[in-house]
Amino acid sequence: MRHHEGGLPDRLARAGVTVREAEVLWAVAERLRNREIAERLHVSVRTVESHIAALLRKLGAPDRAALAETGARLRRSARAGAALPAPLTSLVGRAEETSELLALLGSHRLVTLIGPGGVGKTRLALHVAESAGAESAGAESAGATALADRFPGGVRMADLAPVEPESVGDTFARALGIVPEPGWPLRDIMREVAAVSGCLLLADNCEHVVAEAAEIVADLLGAGGALRVLATSREPLGIPGEVAYQVRALPLPAPDASERAESIARYDAVRLFVDRAAAASPGFALTDAVAPAVATLCRRLDGLPLAIELAASRLRTFGPVELVEHLDQRFALLSAGARTAPPRHRALRSTIDWSYRLLDDGERALFERLGVFPADFDLAAIESACGGEDLGGEAVITLLPRLVDKSLVSTAGRGIGRYRLLETIRAYAVQRLAGSGREAAARGRHAAHYLAFAEQAAERLRTSEQRVWLDRMTTEQPNLHAALAHAISTGDVESAWRLIAALQRFWDVTGRRRDAHKWVKQALAVADPPATPAVVAGLTEACLILDSRDARAAFDLARKAASLAAGLDGLTRARAARAVGTSATWIRPELVAPALQEALAGFGDEHPWDSALTMQDLAIATADLSRALQWGRESAAFFRRAGDQICAANTLYVMAQRSMSAGVADDEVQEWLGESHALAEAAGSEADMAHAAVGFAQLAWLRGDHDRAAELMTECLPTLRRLGDRRCTGRALHMLGQRAYERQEPARAEELLRASVEAVALAGQSFVLVSAIEALAAVYAAQRRPRSAAVLLGTAHSVREAAGAHMRPRRPPDQELRHALVRALGAGPFGSAHTRGERLSPAAALRLVPLDEPPLLTTP
Repeated sequence: MRHHEGGLPDRLARAGVTVREAEVLWAVAERLRNREIAERLHVSVRTVESHIAALLRKLGAPDRAALAETGARLRRSARAGAALPAPLTSLVGRAEETSELLALLGSHRLVTLIGPGGVGKTRLALHVAESAGAESAGAESAGATALADRFPGGVRMADLAPVEPESVGDTFARALGIVPEPGWPLRDIMREVAAVSGCLLLADNCEHVVAEAAEIVADLLGAGGALRVLATSREPLGIPGEVAYQVRALPLPAPDASERAESIARYDAVRLFVDRAAAASPGFALTDAVAPAVATLCRRLDGLPLAIELAASRLRTFGPVELVEHLDQRFALLSAGARTAPPRHRALRSTIDWSYRLLDDGERALFERLGVFPADFDLAAIESACGGEDLGGEAVITLLPRLVDKSLVSTAGRGIGRYRLLETIRAYAVQRLAGSGREAAARGRHAAHYLAFAEQAAERLRTSEQRVWLDRMTTEQPNLHAALAHAISTGDVESAWRLIAALQRFWDVTGRRRDAHKWVKQALAVADPPATPAVVAGLTEACLILDSRDARAAFDLARKAASLAAGLDGLTRARAARAVGTSATWIRPELVAPALQEALAGFGDEHPWDSALTMQDLAIATADLSRALQWGRESAAFFRRAGDQICAANTLYVMAQRSMSAGVADDEVQEWLGESHALAEAAGSEADMAHAAVGFAQLAWLRGDHDRAAELMTECLPTLRRLGDRRCTGRALHMLGQRAYERQEPARAEELLRASVEAVALAGQSFVLVSAIEALAAVYAAQRRPRSAAVLLGTAHSVREAAGAHMRPRRPPDQELRHALVRALGAGPFGSAHTRGERLSPAAALRLVPLDEPPLLTTP
């Protein structure tokens, strides 16, 4: 879905929906009542009612429920993939290039725009992608074109400008809607998604990570499918089949051509200068008097769009003739040492340097310090990160508009009050800052500002404003990660763990677990964590980060946190106790309930959100089902009151799971799953919507409709894999493996059940793990491999015995299978194989079986 500058999706803009009405729509989508909406937006209830009536009319919704569904769907569409940034200026010229590129994308799967910095590669690529996206967006209309048919998946963007080499894969994955998960084969999942994704993928700014980008793009294209890639880089990616499209500078008047206004006005370089000059200095017009100077400027700047725009911005201070004179002086000063650089690079560098030297001392100081921002930023961040004894907050407010006026700072298209530096200009600012002696202080202030922002955001994520703050944190992610990198690189252990604590939930909800795992590892490598409340808070959140992929590592870290917390305050000890209780679920189940009860007592009434989250954990860990469900009800009720839709959805899913694990499949379970899905949809949490879908499949299975259950699991399995959800992936594969076995498809059943065990072996999921291993043993028995089956039964026995009573499968081990294997092998050989399996971890058992045993002639 494309967006307008104001942030409204196209459908809302076309329907005449105002920004305020859109805010009401998002609140309705969150299932807020009118009074709650009025309180959030600081308006009267009558005003809310008026806006809702207008929305029902404009969007053609028959009732409030339909309106909520429309809002939720639009928000999901708006968040899907990586949206194209909204251009804030018109594209001058490039009509021929646009047509050529659209045609090339029709016949080639990879087109790379190459050229020097400042030539306009990104701007042209965005225009081409917009053109493709616009036609794709109209694919449902009668006038849909062949281009729309080629990109049914729309347009996705992977902006590599702020990305380090090791994060290139994650950036591409997110553009495709994939959640990178530590330890999972990201490349395989990316290939799976690419094979069925009919989108246009814009890979922007590849030059500094060209090797990594090339490898991934080759992988994606090698998967087949209709995926097309449009890349920008200063050099080709070097992939077979790539079309390298040289983006030329804008057409210029020839030196010997007429320099009358009428003659030069048709050249794109002149048109761009005139357009930007008129914006910088209203009233500017191309006349015969200034035409020779304008033509000279455009030629001296080699037709480079960025250089021309910078020069045009100076028209507030100088006339065109004076600009030429200043440009001549600057070129003379900079000619030494730049002779080996390509002419266009010299022109660009010279133009930026010339613009910089025309700044006063305050403007230079602010411009240099803006280099600390890896991506766009807001005014509060500028005031905080760029202040100092020589630059107070008032000076920043005064100086920033002057830098915007001079085209050294751009307004960003992500909302009101955000700014950015073009990459070429940012690189220049970074170099200037490094030579100024102020870099360390500026980066320290930047890190401090975003630490405070992260901690504020973490609190707001617990409220009905969580969706707004998730969006804000997503926007600020490059700055947040830059702050964390600074804390780690400077050895500021306390700040690093504070940031990890503040970012954990954002990472989890938005599927950035690989990022989270990387930062935890780096923080642990800096130094031994000191015994402070902030560090313990960070370690406890790190346990949650690790838990989904490695239960043992999470438990070990929780014990470390508990050790550090022993001599600290009650809140810190409660946090550590909860971490122990949560992470011990699959490792030391006997520790879970005591640790969680200790945590609950420590949190008390003073920390209700933490108490509610601990109750959710108790709903998982409490053996007695009725008591477990009571914990769940109390937890869900609090989260509903607080407006935390994501936690409420998760608690309801937990309650449904506990009930179904006990064999309960009544209407109340279905209601819990339905509400969980609705809350997750309103919150835009794809992971929680997928969990609810898994629950519906399990419910169908329990009710005896195995075909419907398998159908539902098949539908949600690609999403689970894309989201990196190991535990629910294991559930889905287990059910599909069981269904394949019922259908007498042993080879398929073996493949699915082995994959199920692999998915949950490290993450921990006792009831799925035991059931999948035992089902796989039955498959090997059916394949006449009784020794392999006996080994697996031994492994399943160990896992079953180590699990808490309520974490085991409801059905006891298959005694009939055991007796058949004893008959086939003999009691002694069966006992030896079974004992061998008892000593093996599930992963080791999978590596061992099937054993090298000839199939028996008869089925046991």
